[in-house]
Amino acid sequence: MTFVVLYDACVLYPDTLRDLLVRVARTGLVRARCTEAILDEVDRGIARNHQIPPEKLAPAEPS
Repeated sequence: MTFVVLYDACVLYPDTLRDLLVRVARTGLVRARCTEAILDEVDRGIARNHQIPPEKLAPAEPS
């Protein structure tokens, strides 16, 4: 039985925990999910901690 888990921003950033949880999901033990809002929160944390303008982390608009 595969469990569906929601990965929140607090486990997606910092990278060590994210790496572990992505590896767990790749084994098929869980089905990892997250939302756009969670990914936006991760981007804000990365931007804040590394002094990167948040717009630099935004995905490029399709041409």
